[in-house]
Amino acid sequence: MEKSNSPVSVPCGIAAAVCSVFLAAVTLCFFRAPLFLLLPAAAGLFLLLRQISQVHNRRLFVCNAVFSLLLAISFIAGNKANLQSGQTMSSFLHNDLLPLAALGAVFFICFSCMSDFIGRHPVHLCRKRRRLSPGKMWLASTLVLFFSWIPCLFVFYPGNISGDSVACIVRALGKVPLSNQQPLLYILLIRPVLQFAFAIGRDINFGAALFLTLQTAVMAVVIGYFFCWLTQKGAAPWIQILCMAYFVLNPVFSIYAVTMWKDILFSAFTLLYLLQLYNILQSGGEKLQSLGYLVGFVLLNILLCFLRNNGYYLVFVTLVILAVLYRKYWKRVLPAFLAVLILVPVIQGPGYKAANVAASPFAESVGIPLQQIGYTVANDGAVTVEQKAFLNQILPLDTMKKSYRPYIVNPIKFNSAFNNNFLESHKGEFIKVWAQMLRPNWKKYVKAYLMETVGYWHIGTANWIALYGAVDPEMCRMVGIVQPDAGSFAWSRGAVKNSLDCLQKQIPVLSLILSIGFLFWAVLYAAFQMIIQKRRKKLLLLVPLLLLWLTLMVATPTFCEFRYMFAFSVAFPLVVLLSFPVEQREKMNSPRHLKTE
Repeated sequence: MEKSNSPVSVPCGIAAAVCSVFLAAVTLCFFRAPLFLLLPAAAGLFLLLRQISQVHNRRLFVCNAVFSLLLAISFIAGNKANLQSGQTMSSFLHNDLLPLAALGAVFFICFSCMSDFIGRHPVHLCRKRRRLSPGKMWLASTLVLFFSWIPCLFVFYPGNISGDSVACIVRALGKVPLSNQQPLLYILLIRPVLQFAFAIGRDINFGAALFLTLQTAVMAVVIGYFFCWLTQKGAAPWIQILCMAYFVLNPVFSIYAVTMWKDILFSAFTLLYLLQLYNILQSGGEKLQSLGYLVGFVLLNILLCFLRNNGYYLVFVTLVILAVLYRKYWKRVLPAFLAVLILVPVIQGPGYKAANVAASPFAESVGIPLQQIGYTVANDGAVTVEQKAFLNQILPLDTMKKSYRPYIVNPIKFNSAFNNNFLESHKGEFIKVWAQMLRPNWKKYVKAYLMETVGYWHIGTANWIALYGAVDPEMCRMVGIVQPDAGSFAWSRGAVKNSLDCLQKQIPVLSLILSIGFLFWAVLYAAFQMIIQKRRKKLLLLVPLLLLWLTLMVATPTFCEFRYMFAFSVAFPLVVLLSFPVEQREKMNSPRHLKTE
């Protein structure tokens, strides 16, 4: 970054000091922080102001100004919509413009300095410093991860089972007709494992535990490849140690590895997808010329599409961008990509229908419109007689008014009086009625939307993260799953739960890795760093994550569900690395043969 060594004048220094005190005071009041932090915070801001006064990079300032403004808006809006904040935290100021300006200025100062630091500290890669071959590193990392996570299965035997898990199990057992509400592929992965358990004379507890053992192994292999990839690129050992510490010490990974949710494998393979995208971009698209690599990449795309129902949207946009970037290879790339983009909807549409696999209910994709209508009805909004007549056929309005909850749509769509068949046969009319109600109920729609999505963009919003064991004993008993008494594992169960609760609620800074809002803003900040560093093509690496976030912003059923964005957590170390510029060196401690990426 360009810097100036000219001294700061005394009047400018005084103005900076006054500004620092004012900004620190407003920011501390907004976050309800103790006032004894005023002087340290003001001193810190003053030093950062002096630091950025020496930086002359227009792109850096513009990008950080935009990012800081967006982040400041998220805090203002989030505090108004946040379940846990009650009254607006900034209400004592009688105006949102002052805290918005102060937060924006503080964020701009901090993030501009951070961008300057990042730009001056590139990640140095050197392939000649390997101590282990990539294959051995992959094996070693896989074993470390597997044996770090698998003890959680013994603690919560036969694993962590929720209502969604039971929904998969009953379909895997054939007790309920197949449905794509839970991805069919995940159900079909469970089925042979349970059948094998029965074939050798074991019960369903053993079958569930065996499946989760395999899931943990797959997750360890896929994430273990990340360390193989780092070794191939020539990353320093200290980078790999920090990444390993993240995956081993973060309790969410050991708990999620043995949880029967579709999101777990999807998130692991999303990381693998990002790594393959990096390889393609680094090769200038030449990787796509390799038939073996292209076949493997196509299969990975198909796997993402079938592991989660919104996976197709991630793949669709990513493949379109890749096809445009490397159109010179269109003879090989275009047929392969079109095969994915056409084959998947054909299978999931007519193919599933022919196989009597029920499609995911329409209500699953219109959770936010249902919430907006529910909020409007619950708060006596403008609804015409015709609109009331239509909505009454979906759910009686009196029932909708009583059932509406600000932060989750389930009380409406899973209400016993909810007429799902009517909604399925009147999809277009529902969208039309929702759109007609938008204009006269604009403010109500916005409030309902903010409350339903707040956890995905507001750093201060938190919710439960994990489950521990069979959380719904009655549902589990329906399929024969019974969690044994804790016995000697009683202390261990409490310790695992307390470790996650402590990390989430009691450890400042580190707790951010369990915040959905923080993980989203970390990805967005990495995107801005790529723009600042003129690495625009590498933005494609973040597109799948941002598209995953967008699908949740369109159709999330609840305000803050960590597992839906677990892919952000898995990819976090990679996102941090992508924020830094990269320098490739032939030999360590030598400026020769230096290549900046």
